[in-house]
Amino acid sequence: MALEDLEVNVGETSIKGVWIAIVISFGSTIGGGIWAASQFFAQLNEQSEAVVEASTKADALVDRFEDLKEQNNARLQSMEVSLSNMEQAIDTADVENLQGKLTELGTNLEQIMKAQGELLNIRDRIASAEKTVGESEIRVNSKLDSLETLDARFKRFERDMDDVWTAIDAVNPLGGG
Repeated sequence: MALEDLEVNVGETSIKGVWIAIVISFGSTIGGGIWAASQFFAQLNEQSEAVVEASTKADALVDRFEDLKEQNNARLQSMEVSLSNMEQAIDTADVENLQGKLTELGTNLEQIMKAQGELLNIRDRIASAEKTVGESEIRVNSKLDSLETLDARFKRFERDMDDVWTAIDAVNPLGGG
């Protein structure tokens, strides 16, 4: 069965198959166009909503950016004030002459270190002298003890000598006593 042989009867009108094919073809083209237009408008609507949402977000971001800008400006102003105060403090502290003072201080520290070295040497000599004095004191005390012993021995010897002379005088026939 060919398309030319096909015929549809609608009431008293008879429609040939070629016309049916043409109508279906136009109908499907128009339906496809309507569907494409509908899809296009749906996408346009979505894009429009996305643009509105992006605009709202952009406005919020602009407001936030302005807030941040104001905060940063306030911070920058306070930093500038702090920096200005530091510069004044540096000028007041006379930092330029500080180098000379530091050099002088370094020289004084070197002299102090030398003097401390000399004091340490003197301390060592004093410690050595104290040790020598201590040893000498021990020797002197030892000698004093032996002198006392010697003195006692001499006194005993002297007594013994006196006793011997007394005994000799007592036995002396020539008249000792």
